Amino acid sequence: MTELNVEYRPDQLSSDELLNLLHQIVGGRSSGSTSWIGAEDGVLLEDFYGPKPTMEELKTRIADEQAFVDEKLRSEEPVFVNTASGGRRIHKASCHHVRHTLDRVECWSFVLSGYATLRPETIRGVSRMPELLTRAEVEALNSYVTCQVCAPTLDHPRKRHILNSGPMKALSFGPHHMGREVTTPEGEWLGTLISHQRIVTAEGIRSITTTTERVIEGDGTEKYTVAPKAD
Repeated sequence: MTELNVEYRPDQLSSDELLNLLHQIVGGRSSGSTSWIGAEDGVLLEDFYGPKPTMEELKTRIADEQAFVDEKLRSEEPVFVNTASGGRRIHKASCHHVRHTLDRVECWSFVLSGYATLRPETIRGVSRMPELLTRAEVEALNSYVTCQVCAPTLDHPRKRHILNSGPMKALSFGPHHMGREVTTPEGEWLGTLISHQRIVTAEGIRSITTTTERVIEGDGTEKYTVAPKAD
């Protein structure tokens, strides 16, 4: 299949996403009584995008999307909207930044009104389906930022993803580890890390780890568990 040279903005569907959406709308059928008008880069639109959805197929898709959104909004729990343009940003469902995405009929209205001359690229302008989450689902995310406009009440205004890499060798200590609490891999608390020295001698490397509680000497292979950096 020839790849079309199409530019799109980050907030639009990619070529693969658009193809997948069109395939879902037509239910996998290979042809029909309707067809796209024109070609692009010498490729017939139907050869690349598949058959043009019928008006009824589009209306069915819109109704399915609206039913999904409405069911989520009828929840007894507060519902939040996640937008992920560069990072997860959590909004109240009433926030003006996202509430337009909840009206799926309105989101698709320009597609239906321009159906006679509809081209696949036009569908890129349809707002993405909103990701609707309960509070528990939001808090289960490993990171998110709350919208500063609607300011939803959550456990964190900004939750950062913390990688737990497990025990690390003393020789891996760097300046960014200073000031953090350290323990042995077995869980014994050793205090707050103050400094670490690596001294090269004729016998090999000498490692000196200093915490608020003790000074530990070794060859650098001794292992520690370092607490995450505090916000």
